[in-house]
Amino acid sequence: MAKAYDDVSYALLGEVVRTGHPDAVGVAHEVGASAARMGAPLHEVLDQVERAHDRIGAEPEYTLVRAAAISWAEHARLGWSDHACEDPLTSLATSEHLRTRLAEVYRGAARRGERAAHRHVLVVAELTRLPLGHELEASLRAIDVAEALRSVFAGDETVAGLTSRRFAVLAERERVDDLTMHLLGLVLRRDVGGDLGPLRVWVEELPPTDDEVRHLMAALTS
Repeated sequence: MAKAYDDVSYALLGEVVRTGHPDAVGVAHEVGASAARMGAPLHEVLDQVERAHDRIGAEPEYTLVRAAAISWAEHARLGWSDHACEDPLTSLATSEHLRTRLAEVYRGAARRGERAAHRHVLVVAELTRLPLGHELEASLRAIDVAEALRSVFAGDETVAGLTSRRFAVLAERERVDDLTMHLLGLVLRRDVGGDLGPLRVWVEELPPTDDEVRHLMAALTS
């Protein structure tokens, strides 16, 4: 994280949380704005808000989390055009980028004279319900899903957001065994489940041709 705002805004946030200063929400707002201007992803901002409360042994206050997140979103929106491959709100790859990666996989398979499914699969996770309220609430939940997916698939896999409730990981087939899928289910239920009901997690086999995978992506992103 960039030192320029880590030493100033975050230090100030920690101080106002520790002292119970009445302008804590205003400081949280500046933390989000400063982080967005410096290009920090939202999950790092939320981590810092959580750490500020950890120092006093308390849970993060909802009003501070919301202020930092909304301010971040408002200022980050100005630079979204520079993030064609990544959603700046969640740091997830976009569905367009996943399509590009799949095209690369199919071209590589064609050069080797084999099917794409021989080496790669899609792991799909789906929320059965969305959180109520502002669309930012759904984005915050998407961050939880992204972190859970990356904690299990911590290599060079492409982790993408397909819709507000559906996510996918393009992974090498050898990485997706029964143990990994069981672990993924446990992590998702621990970090994301609860009030959103049961989560669906499955392995989507890649079809034989790139034309068919376009239809598959259309279905998954609808």
